[in-house]
Amino acid sequence: MNLILLLVIGFLIFIGTYMILSVNLIRIVIGISIYTHAGNLIIMSMGSYGKNKTEPLIGTANQNFVDPLLQAIVLTAIVIGFAMTAFLLVLVYRTFRVTKEDEIDVLRGDDENNE
Repeated sequence: MNLILLLVIGFLIFIGTYMILSVNLIRIVIGISIYTHAGNLIIMSMGSYGKNKTEPLIGTANQNFVDPLLQAIVLTAIVIGFAMTAFLLVLVYRTFRVTKEDEIDVLRGDDENNE
């Protein structure tokens, strides 16, 4: 199970990096959103389940429990990631409304583009 989770995290980081290196602003925002999902999976993978590695439920005595701190951190990270994605989408929308461009190369303002 840990190998599958590691492969999924690696794949998400690969796809996020590919999207961020794009010239389209929407793809950059999607890439950042994918990075937040990969970060959430990394935080979740740090949690360890009880002594017997069983499901994350509170059991009898001190068996079969999970530290709820990681779950609270992931929930907070999901909310922050959603807020950041919403802010970036509004920023991209406003940039498009003002400049009528959605590619970062045109927005860069190099001297080569002005000649």
